[in-house]
Amino acid sequence: MRRGVAALVALPFWLLLAVAPAPAARKPHRNPAAVARQPAVERARYLMGTICTVRAEALDTVRAGLAVEEAFGEIARLEQVMSSWRDDSELARLNAEAGEDRVPCSPDLYAVLDSALALAGETDGAFDPTIEPLARLWDLRGQGRVPDMAQIAAAKSRVGWRMVLLDPGRRTARFTRPGVGVDLGGIGKGYALDRAADALRGRGVKRALLNLGGEVLAMTRGAPWAVSVAHPGDRLVPVVRLALSNGAVSTSSQGERFVTVKGARFGHILDPRSGSPARTEASVTVVAGSGTRADALSTALLVLGLEDARAFARAHPDIGVLWIEPDGPAVRAWAWNLPALAEEPGARVDWMQR
Repeated sequence: MRRGVAALVALPFWLLLAVAPAPAARKPHRNPAAVARQPAVERARYLMGTICTVRAEALDTVRAGLAVEEAFGEIARLEQVMSSWRDDSELARLNAEAGEDRVPCSPDLYAVLDSALALAGETDGAFDPTIEPLARLWDLRGQGRVPDMAQIAAAKSRVGWRMVLLDPGRRTARFTRPGVGVDLGGIGKGYALDRAADALRGRGVKRALLNLGGEVLAMTRGAPWAVSVAHPGDRLVPVVRLALSNGAVSTSSQGERFVTVKGARFGHILDPRSGSPARTEASVTVVAGSGTRADALSTALLVLGLEDARAFARAHPDIGVLWIEPDGPAVRAWAWNLPALAEEPGARVDWMQR
């Protein structure tokens, strides 16, 4: 949810979107006229510190345009709720007060906290929304710093998803000790996409593609969308393409956002177990039924590493997982629960498991 878009706004719209309609040859088993391409409304907006693009297809483009604006408005509203970058957000107030007393939450903040804690439990803490003390320690929203082991140990004592207590009856949250803090950076964009998609559906849009800084959500009743997954070291180089109908795609890597301290680069995804940024050059892409779930699980699986990501995917056939590692000019790729994959033209992919 960081601001600063000078390097992005100059990019052409098609490059920012990084997705395209699936090839026309892939037709569903229904009347072709029912899934014929409709006029599309395509718009982009700077939201949550990144570019958000929406392509909505509908016969009534005026109505679709209003729906897209409503979806953008929903994401902007949620930034005020969930941002760790803003001192005036609802999350900032929670972090300031919940160590001392119960804090009433809006429906959205309570819902995303509830989802975050559930996903923390499902991943045994590999995804943990309480990494805020570590994010502050490493100054990941600033110039960056490298703390010593004693400082990391002190911050880790205030990290742990079980330290957040929710009261559904009162719709409140509190922390079990002062100094605990929540960072929703690993789940917030996915939750915002889910709510934006609800806004589109409420306006009658049935086919749309939303992309919030690489987090993608697709809606369709016909042909799937095709989504490109980038090289772990360069988000502008697509290497694998997958088909997406009704669901979300999230990719996590340490090459996307990082700080450099004394010549060493540290990614923004923290490992709650070690208290340090996860050390990996890989990326992991998760396909799931919701943006919320895909966003959190991609963070968790990157932290867990290849072997544990493999085990998690095999135990959860409801999600698709794509693990990619750079290998010189090529990449090595492992995929689970993803039958419809293809290499992008010109990409060199060594399939290790598929």
